[in-house]
Amino acid sequence: MKINHTIAVVTGASSGIGAATAAALAGKGAQVVLLARSAAPLQTLAAEIVAAGGTAHAYPVDLTDAAAVAAVAGRVLAEVGPPDIIINNAGVGRFLAIDETAASEAVTMMAAPYFAAFYTTHAFLPAMLKRRRGLIVNITSPASRLPWPGATAYAAARWAMRGFNESLRADLFRTGLRTMLVTPGKVKSDYFANNPGSEERIPAIARISKTLTPAEVAAAIIVGIEKNRRSVVLPRLIQVVFVLHALFPRTVELLVNLTGWRRKG
Repeated sequence: MKINHTIAVVTGASSGIGAATAAALAGKGAQVVLLARSAAPLQTLAAEIVAAGGTAHAYPVDLTDAAAVAAVAGRVLAEVGPPDIIINNAGVGRFLAIDETAASEAVTMMAAPYFAAFYTTHAFLPAMLKRRRGLIVNITSPASRLPWPGATAYAAARWAMRGFNESLRADLFRTGLRTMLVTPGKVKSDYFANNPGSEERIPAIARISKTLTPAEVAAAIIVGIEKNRRSVVLPRLIQVVFVLHALFPRTVELLVNLTGWRRKG
């Protein structure tokens, strides 16, 4: 898919992977629509993209609020136009065991990424279907394939994203629209600073994998879009682990569990 002269909606665009992907898309000639709750970072990013010669529009919105997403989508469609690309990147959630997780926090973790992705896609899809073209990119985590101890609600929400991507792909059969699932490993961002105690729950066996930068993930997303890929997994070691898990599921799961978080007592 050619990115130049497209319209790309990016959720969770205020920082991290979302901000880096928006900037990368703009650098390729896309007109980017930035969606996130925090207005100030969105405006700053939009200004930086424009200063670099790109085109960006900032729309602050609570992506976990269906009515708010529908309203902002209406504005985007009227003011910018229907998207060619949607990047469903918004997501929150701490690594917590089930008995450490309040019911309200479990709901919040499912709201973003899954419901945010559902609401955003649902709001823009009719306009995309009319043109019979477009791409919906869904960002998830290795926990969507191989959960680790002490991150129950987080992993379940990422499984929901993988399920959403696969179900949506089937739903869009012969419509001209496609989906792409992106699964990056650990990414250098504010996540672990904002969620103390989570980094320590990464299984020791997984810590040998390279820590990615948001720019590296964004670059991989760009390549995936341009090459019409169904899936992007990075770094390569994560790809190897997924293959080994498919071949030797019990062995790989045992290694993850033995080197991961353990309950006290």
